[in-house]
Amino acid sequence: MKKVQHEDISYFYDPIMKNRIKEEEITIKVETEDSEDKSKIDRILPKKTEISNFKYFLILAIAIGMKTWQPIAVGMSKKPDGTYSYNKTTMVILVELSKLAFCICAFTCQYFSTPSNDRIYLYNLPFRQSLHFIVPSILYGIANTMVYVGISFINPALFHVFGNIRIMTAGVLYRFIMKRPQTDLQWLALMMLTSGAILSSPNGKTEVKQGENGFYGLIASVIMCVTSSSSSIYTEINYKKTQQLSIFFQNIVLYVYGIIINCLWLLYSDSDHLMNNGLFSGFDASAVHVLISQAAMGISLSFIFKYLDNIVYVIAFTISMFLSAILSVFMFEFQFDIQFTCALFIVTAAIYLYYREKILDKIGITIKEAIW
Repeated sequence: MKKVQHEDISYFYDPIMKNRIKEEEITIKVETEDSEDKSKIDRILPKKTEISNFKYFLILAIAIGMKTWQPIAVGMSKKPDGTYSYNKTTMVILVELSKLAFCICAFTCQYFSTPSNDRIYLYNLPFRQSLHFIVPSILYGIANTMVYVGISFINPALFHVFGNIRIMTAGVLYRFIMKRPQTDLQWLALMMLTSGAILSSPNGKTEVKQGENGFYGLIASVIMCVTSSSSSIYTEINYKKTQQLSIFFQNIVLYVYGIIINCLWLLYSDSDHLMNNGLFSGFDASAVHVLISQAAMGISLSFIFKYLDNIVYVIAFTISMFLSAILSVFMFEFQFDIQFTCALFIVTAAIYLYYREKILDKIGITIKEAIW
């Protein structure tokens, strides 16, 4: 992102989004790594890039589609006994490799289409600063693995509803780590989310298919939500701190670290199977379907973290939750009963209450003007 002068006003030029924003200095606190007392310093960063309404809704629509498609694809690749023909860690690595290949191609095109004097702004990231991407890479690896574990025990629609626990974990993380207090209404919304997730769990009267276990699915969902929320917060912080870089280069750094970490884990946990059967053991058409859906979802969400915000991600997640539930009725013989319907609306109401002020602000109306 290049800083230019025009009519005595400073602007930042973002070559990927092809527009400019007024420079507004915002101060954030970051801890120095080479100071014994961990003293905090002020750092000036440009605000988030404003984009056109068309690009805004295009990113949102793609994210909704990918977020709906991903759990369905994983559910379709599941065997009747709840297992998969492919290795889960291998799938995570191949997804990262696919995303890396796409971003390298996109970054190459962007690099050569950018004026030569401006190209350094696309990739000027010191190695030491790039190390901050290791933490979200580890967390994303755990979260992505838990997706396969969770869906192996429960239906994709249930897993989607359980996935809303991430909002509760994100609220707790923001409160105790980021020091952002929650209002009473938001804590009420978090309790409603928990109630909705519990209500959506299959009860004793519900017919459970072979390999399904609601309790194990919930545990996997909780682990996925904690790691996913933590990685999302950390990724957004890193992306905003390095706002001047190309989004494709930021993704390349994140994916490279993710591939290295997951390869080390694969060699440690399943090296014998890898040596005897190869990297693509058990891969079939359904596995390729999962690979494409996972890679597409990861890339689409990175645009939200870079150019939009968490509220847009929540909106996309909520809409995709309904779409996944509807598709599960036809594709997995999912029973859309009163219990699950009530849970779905409780979760939706909780999401609205938690993000009400931000939602109304994005729409452009005040709380008094809203119906509720």
